[in-house]
Amino acid sequence: MFDSLPSLNAEEQAAYEAGLAVRADAEAQSAGWIQRTVEVALNTNHGFPRGEARIALQLGPAEEVVAALLPALLSANKRMRRRSMTLLPRLDPDEVCRQLGPVLEGGERNSRRAACVALAAIGAPATKLLERLTDDPDGAIRNRARRALDAIAARPPQNGNRNLSYVRPFGLPYRDAPPARPQSFAVAAFNFSYGVNLGTLVRSAEAAGAEAVWIIGRDFYYRPSTKGSDWWLPVETLDSAADCLSRAADEGFEIVALQQGPDAVPIWEAEWPERPLIVAGNEGDGLPQSLVEAASLQVDLPIYGQIDSLNVAVATSVAMYAFRGWQARQQQA
Repeated sequence: MFDSLPSLNAEEQAAYEAGLAVRADAEAQSAGWIQRTVEVALNTNHGFPRGEARIALQLGPAEEVVAALLPALLSANKRMRRRSMTLLPRLDPDEVCRQLGPVLEGGERNSRRAACVALAAIGAPATKLLERLTDDPDGAIRNRARRALDAIAARPPQNGNRNLSYVRPFGLPYRDAPPARPQSFAVAAFNFSYGVNLGTLVRSAEAAGAEAVWIIGRDFYYRPSTKGSDWWLPVETLDSAADCLSRAADEGFEIVALQQGPDAVPIWEAEWPERPLIVAGNEGDGLPQSLVEAASLQVDLPIYGQIDSLNVAVATSVAMYAFRGWQARQQQA
């Protein structure tokens, strides 16, 4: 158990600040932001700012974003082609196909190969372009195009709802503001070590209808694992466990500690408070004692296998839906 929070190292701090700058640039829609964001998405190696850029580009005008990415797909640089062909399918498919069509036949062989991969990921809207490529002079391109068409034909039909998580851009909602969130529950994450866990927790919280996620201490999370959910769910940072307790009291939350120990009850036996703040701790060290002692309820997930715990983001996701199940049973009673 501990209450101190380690600092980011110099590389992490620089990447963190670069990612925040990308988001601020996109939100401000300042002149030239799309080209600057494309540069980050294509040239930055650190996952945090690159993840910010990938999400931000999905929110820009498709015509401008596609135009900014196409030169990379046609580039002689292999890394540029690979990164652009993963970004283009996240954008409006009709716009990608419209702009890609005129440049396909004159493109270099490697660019046409990369285009086949991007078009296969786009799916049905790319069928006509792929059919053109089945007549390509290069046999390897013809084979790639045929395989892409076969893969598209084998997929289940889509119903046109681009909010579905299996439809690109992976559930990112097309709306102008976060949805109204009735009072329910919130989640607090204490000093998670791994950014992918924190991003996954944010995604789960948005799906479960949390009011907010409070991040205590280290807030350096991996954007792609949120799938854009943190654009729509309030995600706030707090400096310490004491700040979390004070904020919870001010907003009428009761602390529920996700914590193994003698005072914890199995999650399916828990009698939840009406408005819980579910707090989860660091992957290795758990929660600080101050949060455990302040909890009106401690819950754990019984483990039946040889590994003595679940991944912290998975465990917290289970807890959110356990509360939703309890809440539904109370309303039916």
